[in-house]
Amino acid sequence: MPPGSQAHRAVRASASGRHKRGRMYVCPKCNSLVEQPEKRSWSRWRYCPNGHVLYVRWLGSSLEEPFWESFRRGFVPSILVFCLIAFTFGVAPDYPPRFNAHRGSVAASMGFLVAIFYLFAGLIVLRKAHLWAKRAGPIQRLVTHARGRAYGFLVAVACQLGIVIALLFAD
Repeated sequence: MPPGSQAHRAVRASASGRHKRGRMYVCPKCNSLVEQPEKRSWSRWRYCPNGHVLYVRWLGSSLEEPFWESFRRGFVPSILVFCLIAFTFGVAPDYPPRFNAHRGSVAASMGFLVAIFYLFAGLIVLRKAHLWAKRAGPIQRLVTHARGRAYGFLVAVACQLGIVIALLFAD
């Protein structure tokens, strides 16, 4: 196989795990690969042959996912939720009379609470990635997914705190 041929590129792509044909699930409890997960009629979740749910809190399905895709899936929703909440409280015309003196800081304080939520979420996922990196076996495939999502949350927190500071000094 010459290095530039189409067959060579297909072999390289399948060896690196970039092919979408056979998406493998990883059971975090069994530490095993699941090629064809079972789906029960009463639930939308997928299960391994031992009955464990193939879902990880804060990550979603326990599929192998590239770092940057996972980063994007952590960063974009957290920024959108933050901006929606800050914008809603920033333009809300009806505050109770006792809050009129603090009108500008309400949006910033709610944004700060959202940033704290995503900070803890990012640290929890980063801890999971750290623990999974120590374990041997297929669970290692979920480490890049978890690290990408955690760093997406943590970078979003830095952006959110910058926006909070801008909102506080805007008045």
